[in-house]
Amino acid sequence: MAGRQRVGVFGGTFDPPHRGHSIVAAEVMEALELDRLLWVPAAVPPHKQGRPITPAMLRRRMVAAAIADHPGFELCDLELERDGVSYTVDTLRQLRSAHPTWSLFLILGADLLAGFASWKDPGAIRRMAQLVAFDRGIAAGPPGSDVPGGVRFVPVTPVDISSSEVRRRVAGRKAVSTMVATHVLSIIESERLYRSSRPRGRRGR
Repeated sequence: MAGRQRVGVFGGTFDPPHRGHSIVAAEVMEALELDRLLWVPAAVPPHKQGRPITPAMLRRRMVAAAIADHPGFELCDLELERDGVSYTVDTLRQLRSAHPTWSLFLILGADLLAGFASWKDPGAIRRMAQLVAFDRGIAAGPPGSDVPGGVRFVPVTPVDISSSEVRRRVAGRKAVSTMVATHVLSIIESERLYRSSRPRGRRGR
């Protein structure tokens, strides 16, 4: 597709990506009539420095597996290709430079809005992208309605799944087949992820 497009930017650690991520992404994409939605796995998340996370290339594989059957979802590995901490503003600048005609929508959980002012260069982020906050089960007008502060709000279906809960269940030898896509589960099992402090596979940056 060429020309002006509405493009969502959906970043995260995705350790692992789960069905809740996919539901949120699909509902936001539909509500905002996006042409495509980029899943952006972070190499070194700013808020998780010093904490153990699964190697970046394994998380990339899991994201690719999670979105493989969803039209309009695309893997964007800009942050995995950069050295150092993964800052959203740097990713948006790269996307703007490479695709100047795109209209960008930065998708984040409503719980992250309170700390948004502490992000690197929040003013630049706002200039480059429309902020879109999603929350589960909160009625705040029709999907895509504006709220104070220039943030666009999209209510989404409540899904009681988190990456931390998936990790805990795998570590406890409990089933997660309803929580993650089949191909993601295959990677978790083949690489024995979340069963030990050091997962098998190539180390990320």
